[in-house]
Amino acid sequence: MSVNRSNADEMDHEYPKLEVLRRTAGYMRPYLARITLVVLLMLLSSVILTALPFLLGNAVDRQIAGGDGAGLVRLAAVYIALVLLWWLMYVARVRLMASVSNAVVLRIRDEAYAHVLSLDLQFFDSRPNGKILSRLVGDAGSLNNMLKQLVTNIVPNIFFLILLIAAMFVMNPVLALSVFACLPVAMLGAFCVLSVSYPRWRAYRQKQGNIAGYCQEVFSGAKIVQSCNAQGECTGQFDRINEETGQVWKKAVRVGDLIGIVIDLSQGLGYLALFALSIHLLRMDGSSVGQLIAFTSFISLFWQPVRALANMYNQLGNDLAGAGRVFELLDRKAAVDDSRVTGPMEAVRGDVDFRSVSFAYPDEPERLVLKDLTFHVDAGSRVALVGPTGAGKTTIASLVARFYDPVSGSVLVDGRPLDTIAQADLRRSIAVMTQDSWIFSGTIGENIAYARRDASRQEIEEVARAIGIHDFIASLEDGYDTDVDKARLSSGQRQLVALARTLLADPRILILDEATSSIDTKSEIRVQQGIALLSRERTSFIVAHRLSTIRSCDVICVVQDGGIAESGSHDELMARRGAYWRLHEAAQAGICG
Repeated sequence: MSVNRSNADEMDHEYPKLEVLRRTAGYMRPYLARITLVVLLMLLSSVILTALPFLLGNAVDRQIAGGDGAGLVRLAAVYIALVLLWWLMYVARVRLMASVSNAVVLRIRDEAYAHVLSLDLQFFDSRPNGKILSRLVGDAGSLNNMLKQLVTNIVPNIFFLILLIAAMFVMNPVLALSVFACLPVAMLGAFCVLSVSYPRWRAYRQKQGNIAGYCQEVFSGAKIVQSCNAQGECTGQFDRINEETGQVWKKAVRVGDLIGIVIDLSQGLGYLALFALSIHLLRMDGSSVGQLIAFTSFISLFWQPVRALANMYNQLGNDLAGAGRVFELLDRKAAVDDSRVTGPMEAVRGDVDFRSVSFAYPDEPERLVLKDLTFHVDAGSRVALVGPTGAGKTTIASLVARFYDPVSGSVLVDGRPLDTIAQADLRRSIAVMTQDSWIFSGTIGENIAYARRDASRQEIEEVARAIGIHDFIASLEDGYDTDVDKARLSSGQRQLVALARTLLADPRILILDEATSSIDTKSEIRVQQGIALLSRERTSFIVAHRLSTIRSCDVICVVQDGGIAESGSHDELMARRGAYWRLHEAAQAGICG
């Protein structure tokens, strides 16, 4: 099955920027009171900043021109007090907005994590886990930056600009026009720059996901990397991915940096227009020097938020691209869902039917792994699935567990199609164990009780005794409370812990996919004993390459060319001297050789 490689860009669609902002606003509604307070603080801060040039112009035209030293001191005191008040309001609004943005990001990340766990296996099979982590951690974190930028910086700068414009027109409408003479040029230039930079920031986000995906892949296989002496090759590959990421970042930054040139040029032209117009007005209508100084300050104040808005929008393009990737993940639909569920599931007996089932993996729809497969398994039967690699054995097991849905036909349990049964109900009755039985961080007892969190210590110990691992666990310093990393479990011991976990879950249908293929002979004997106990009176599907492990099964099915070539007991199939007999003879020859 084809997958999205760790060093290949994901084929996700571009998420509309306005839709990102709309959905983000929806998450902010519960915090409307705090956001309202932040906005009020912004307004007051903008009023204070707008008043400062008036004080400066007044000081020149009245206190300094009139020689009023005491008045100048009072004005300076008011100026300092206003600056301190502005600073206090700035700190307050930044902290308030930080609490809001963090709460929103935590909620979105929680939803994204829960949604990812609800997706079908195709989602996980088609991309490295590191790329999923990149969206949950890095891209979700960009939402935090975006919210802070929007409410803490962008909105107040817009308010501040509006107040500045009003103040300048109140003071001198003619001089005010000189400030805006170059604004259309700045806006057009900014729009062009930002339109080009956004897709580059989106590409940069994809490259960051590639880095995370490749690192996760290599770190997970660190033992293989070292045993194959492939550190140099891995380092070279990481350097290439990292260099690609750096090149994309440089392209985005180069375009984004042009915004500063556009703003600086516009500001310079604005100063020239102001000075030229001021010389004329000073001669014509006696406009004061204080007004000229105030307008010089206004120009400086005016272009500061314009430049800040342009630079922040440049960064916002990066954050919007990351946020869009999170929402694209949240919008992803699971291929396996409960849309056709007809009602709760009664107690499961364990009859399983395949009726004209055909299946192809979503990434390779043209290649049918199973073709019009039909067979029946009685409740409580032990069924072995054998055959060459790639024949479809694991696929059959995955369809029984409903990790995938068939392309056509139906899989039924107790006569009921699986897609009419809620997945939660089905999974309570089915347990799956593979050759890579995953042991989670935590204690041995917690791992055994993973499928039944409410299990008592007595129940945990009972299944461990039944499987034959209790004595080993009891010999550890902390017994069942021993951390799995500290216990340093062997492959066989990990399989036995997984068997105990499966037995405690008490499933009606059991799927064992190569559960003994990666352990030594001594451990295999103990695991086989555990499997014999576990599969007693349960419908069991046992996928195995070692034919010696399935001789006692009720039915052995030889999976070949997308179907079942033959089926029967070990003795029956050996007597036929067909496909199973040939597999058996080949296995015996391999052992002898």
